[in-house]
Amino acid sequence: MPNNILEYGSQPIVSQALWQWDNSGAYPVATGYGASGQWTPTKTGLTPSDLQDFVGIPLQYYQPTPSPVPSSVLQGWIRYAEDWVEQETGLLLTPTWVASPPCTQLGQTTDTGVIPASGGLIQQQGIDYDLADAAYDFFFPRAQDEGWMVTPLRYRPIRNVASPARMISEQDFSAVKSFAFIYPLLSEFFRVSRTWFVEDQDYGLIRLVPAENVQMLPLFSMQIALLGFAESVPGALWLQYTAGLTPNDYNTRFRFVQELVLAKAAIRALSAIQGTINMGMIQHQTQVDGVSYMGRYSEKGPFGYQIEQYERQVDALLQSVFTKISGPAFITI
Repeated sequence: MPNNILEYGSQPIVSQALWQWDNSGAYPVATGYGASGQWTPTKTGLTPSDLQDFVGIPLQYYQPTPSPVPSSVLQGWIRYAEDWVEQETGLLLTPTWVASPPCTQLGQTTDTGVIPASGGLIQQQGIDYDLADAAYDFFFPRAQDEGWMVTPLRYRPIRNVASPARMISEQDFSAVKSFAFIYPLLSEFFRVSRTWFVEDQDYGLIRLVPAENVQMLPLFSMQIALLGFAESVPGALWLQYTAGLTPNDYNTRFRFVQELVLAKAAIRALSAIQGTINMGMIQHQTQVDGVSYMGRYSEKGPFGYQIEQYERQVDALLQSVFTKISGPAFITI
């Protein structure tokens, strides 16, 4: 089977990182987030003052001399909370170009229809994509009957985000930019036209509904299954897509995600400063001469109660995230 069998409607796509990157060193380092060109040092756009206002008590080290927690540390706690939310849920908090996997050979960029924005022959992190991911496994039953080759993506919600460095083009009308089958032993690609893509953006699902050359998908699905002597082929689906919450999401149905990040960051902040404070004492004793002094704190620390409240808040908001991006659970007894 020749490569790029679906050439019509599958014009090459230009891959371009949506984060702000520093590529001056040996390894690229992300320095800002957001696809609008107005980059912020946190993925949600939250600032140290947002965390301070959310907690409501002074975030400072109390001993040996009271001093405010530096803004850089507060920002680090916010970034810690953001990464924790992403790892726990698969929800990306900022527009992100995901390469599953990146193309590291000229033949791969050619056959998958990817043109690196770097001008090179292969994709480079920090220039052509933000997040490297693994290829997806092919399962033949998903292409049978009414399966429509449904593929749940690992990161969501998927969003058709345009790069700030490029005018709106055809590739910006779908979140999935490139979808290609590959039989690994033969390095033989079958590139799917974007006219086939049917996306459920919040749930991160993509289905392939043939809009032209309708006989090719079931035929290729059978061939790739037979070549692999099985109904599955590991790493046979290669995708390039954009995912992550946009500023509009934070102003509408996903507004609560910022509260989730702040609650998690508040747990980190209070846990860090409570060891330097003399509040929350549950027992104290002073000798008559006033020389000897003894105090005992709760085993959970001075801020134990507040931390427990934030932990409950985090658990409740996590369930809201899973409902938004995973869909309702249907159980049959």
